[in-house]
Amino acid sequence: MSDVVMMLAAAAAEAAPQAADAAAQAAAAQAAAAQASAQVADAAAEAAPGPLAFISPVFLLLWAAALCAVTAVLHSVLGEQRLLRPQLAAATGVMESTLARQVTRVAWHWTSVLWLLVGALLLAAAYGDVAAPWLLIAVGAAHVMAGLADAIYTRGQHIGWPLITLIGVFTLLSVYLAQSNLTQ
Repeated sequence: MSDVVMMLAAAAAEAAPQAADAAAQAAAAQAAAAQASAQVADAAAEAAPGPLAFISPVFLLLWAAALCAVTAVLHSVLGEQRLLRPQLAAATGVMESTLARQVTRVAWHWTSVLWLLVGALLLAAAYGDVAAPWLLIAVGAAHVMAGLADAIYTRGQHIGWPLITLIGVFTLLSVYLAQSNLTQ
């Protein structure tokens, strides 16, 4: 029996270094797997979309351009019907002059043409043909200020202030998103 115990002890002594090597290899494999998992998690976190990833600067510029067109049409059509015709028909005060009536009508509709031009600028910017963020910031800021001033001055009764304000907000937000990493 002592021979059997001695043989078992010798076999265990021989197997101990191999078991230790296997345990060390298993621990190393486990550490490598944990490191790879951490690298995958880091890569996923870097690739994760920002809080405003669902908003595209191009989409915002396209909406702002469309709102410019809508504003221009409404300005010309409704302004002509509700404001110009009654004012010009009354022909009192300065409107007694034919020149004053003509200049008033031209100036009114010229504003609508300018809105169409701003819309074209925003459309061009959406497609990358305008690389001047300062110009977009100026257009956006002017519209936000004009829209809010209109809302305050008319106490929200003028139908144009929401459209004008949205044109500015969409334009400014598009510039902000394009220059930040919130959409990536």
